[in-house]
Order: sequence, then structure tokens, then C-alpha cells
Amino acid sequence: MFYVFDIETMPDSSKISLLPEPEVKLGNLKDETKIAEKKAEARAEQIAKMALNPLYGRIICAVFSAPGVNGELESYRLTAGDDDEEEAALIAGCFDVLRQDGARLVTWNGMCFDVPFLFKRAAILGVPLHDVPVLPFWCKRYSTGPHIDLMQVWSNWNSQQYAKLDDVAGVCADDHKIKIDFRDFPELVKTEDGRNRIADYCEQDVRLTYRNFQKFNGVLF
Repeated sequence: MFYVFDIETMPDSSKISLLPEPEVKLGNLKDETKIAEKKAEARAEQIAKMALNPLYGRIICAVFSAPGVNGELESYRLTAGDDDEEEAALIAGCFDVLRQDGARLVTWNGMCFDVPFLFKRAAILGVPLHDVPVLPFWCKRYSTGPHIDLMQVWSNWNSQQYAKLDDVAGVCADDHKIKIDFRDFPELVKTEDGRNRIADYCEQDVRLTYRNFQKFNGVLF
């Protein structure tokens, strides 16, 4: 069965002190105040990008969707806060899906981001796979077997031609992503309503990915 899959991540606040010193190009700058400002800007940018690195970010939401008996997508939503145990439980829930016989994934940029991030966080947190195929099984370049990465298919595996989900879905599906500020995630995960907002955002990405899949299937792969 095909499962359309997406995750959302945020910075792990406990790892800020572990970030390496950011590289700052000062050139001929001598003013100590301006140097301090440039270093502060570089640090702020580094912190903002923590969510993209499994060493310093964590998974706070994952959504799997598949067509039900009536053809409508049925979704399985998992959420977590800024807590290792909750994230480990979320990852274990993802593995419950991936260990199913015949499970296949459909993603947008899942081979470069979502799936490697999931497995690397599992390694860091010590979440056992228990019969889930290891990472290379899901991320075989040029493959449309167990994992179809629609972004790679659309771009013909050319990083210079990568397209955004929102751009492609806007034309192919006449629909768009939900607007949300990722900087709000650390605050949103503290409440049930906030987690639901994140899950709604993630689920909409899954719906857009599925509608692109319907357009591409039988034509591009």
C-alpha cells in the first residue's frame, strides 16, 4: 500500500549550546560593535536552521495518509513536543507503518529530508527498527520502488531544477499550503490546539503531495 508521508521539525532548544561556532566573514571590519552584530546575526541564522539538521532539530509531527474504501484520504497523525520520550514514541509510531508488508512511501523531497531525518533521529534516540528495512532501502536514487519522491521525479533528479511543493501543487492541483510561521512551532507544541495546527499544516502538505501523485502516476513514472 502507498502511504503519502510528511514530517515537521523544529529546533531542539537543549542543543543550542552544542552548536559549533558559526563562521563569520569580517573582511576588513574593525569596529567591535559591528563585529559583534555580525556574529549575533550569524548565530541567529544558525539557530533558525537547527530544525533542518537531525543533530540539532527534532520531529514534532508526522502524517501518513492513504486512500480509504471510498477513495478519500485517511490520515494517521502523530505529534510530539520538545521532549525526547515523546519524539521517540512518534518515531516508533512511524515505524509501525513502515514495517507493514508491502508498505510504500510517496513524498515530496522525502529522500533528501523527511526519511533520512526520521531514521537519523531514531539512531540518535535509540529507537529500535524491529523489522523495519534500514534507511538505504527507502532512499535508492532513481528508484520508484518502495519510495517515490515526487520532487525528484519532477526535477528528473537534477538539483538545479528542484521545485517547491506549493508551486507545483498550485498549478497541478489548484491548491496551496497552509500559511504558518515555523518560528512559532516551539510555542505551538506546548498546547493541544497548537499541535493540531501543526498537524493540519502537515496534513495539507500530504494532501497536496497526493494530488500531485495522481497527476504524475502513469505519466512520469
